[in-house]
Amino acid sequence: MEYLRSAIASIKQNKGRTLLTMLGIIIGIASVITILSIGNGMKAYVNSSLDDMAGGGITINIDPKKTDRYLEVDQLLRIKEAVPDVLGITISIGTSGSILTGRDELFTGITGGMPDMINEFKDGMHAGRFLREDDVESASAVCVISQRDAILLFKTDDVLGKNFTLYIGPKSAEMTVTGVLKSSPQEVESAKRVLKEQEAAYYWSEMYVPYTLLTSKFGLSGDKITSFKFYTSPGIADETALKVKSVTENILDIRGESAVKIQSFASIAGTYTSVLNVVTLVVAMIAAISLVVGGIGVMNIMTVTVTERTREIGIRKSLGARTSYILLQFLTESALITLIGGMIGMLMGFLFTRIVGNFMSFPPVISPENVLMVVTISVVDGLFFGIYPARRAAKLDPIEALRQE
Repeated sequence: MEYLRSAIASIKQNKGRTLLTMLGIIIGIASVITILSIGNGMKAYVNSSLDDMAGGGITINIDPKKTDRYLEVDQLLRIKEAVPDVLGITISIGTSGSILTGRDELFTGITGGMPDMINEFKDGMHAGRFLREDDVESASAVCVISQRDAILLFKTDDVLGKNFTLYIGPKSAEMTVTGVLKSSPQEVESAKRVLKEQEAAYYWSEMYVPYTLLTSKFGLSGDKITSFKFYTSPGIADETALKVKSVTENILDIRGESAVKIQSFASIAGTYTSVLNVVTLVVAMIAAISLVVGGIGVMNIMTVTVTERTREIGIRKSLGARTSYILLQFLTESALITLIGGMIGMLMGFLFTRIVGNFMSFPPVISPENVLMVVTISVVDGLFFGIYPARRAAKLDPIEALRQE
């Protein structure tokens, strides 16, 4: 406690000089906390975006370079029955076309699927229904669109039963809207703004139709299934994927050929996260250089302090102060300087993070572990760079010290 009181008294005597010494520590701590928070926020944003894209689904691909075998729809349903953890299974055929609603023509992406594709959409239906088994069996000219696209296409989201013409190449079909998927409030407001500014023609819509409509009416290939997606509960995705892969290999009788591949968005997210971790770490290390500069500043100022207090050190040693006492006194002072600088830097880091977050499309995430780590490093920094001046003070000869004016 005596060491601490002595350190506080010394700092109070040289407030301006101490503050200038702390600047490097403050800037370093604030920079590192801000960068790590942005990196954490970016990782959370990327993972969330990939989850939304994947809808919790995992894709299984059959490599055409390793086998010429493929699945049929009844075999796909056998896979679902064989693996109880599979909540749904579907094929997905993608293409593009254009939509004619009155005088307006808009481009659209078209995905042909099965009823279990409803698992893609966590927010569920806004109105109507999703695709049904009878739609697939009869290749019905029905579709499901989002609230956002309903507003862009029809200027309202009350579109159940509305008709339009779908063109894919030279072929066309009269489509009926049977379901509207729920969109976020932000997407709905964005669509209304686009409509108001008459820019709907520049936007790409999406629709979901029975895959059989694309294969029978528009002549797309889809009966030979070499890729499908299944859905499962969170936490058991990897385990379920291995079971689905095994059953698929058994059905096709291609075990041991490595022809069946698992494409999990969880692994893709892991790859992105690893890359972002490396980038964040590198940038944080560059910012942390200012901590080293700050530490050198602490060493410099403590060396000056030792020089200024040489006579005081001599008096203390002549009165019986131990070498260890002098050493701990100056180490405590250097650690306290960096600790105070670290706390100020932490608060500045929080402020910078909030300011930067206002200009980004995702919120930065402040991790308590990161903050604790950075502040701890700043204290260790002070101790490390305070060793030299502290040892110099502790080793002073009392007689020589007393001679100093």
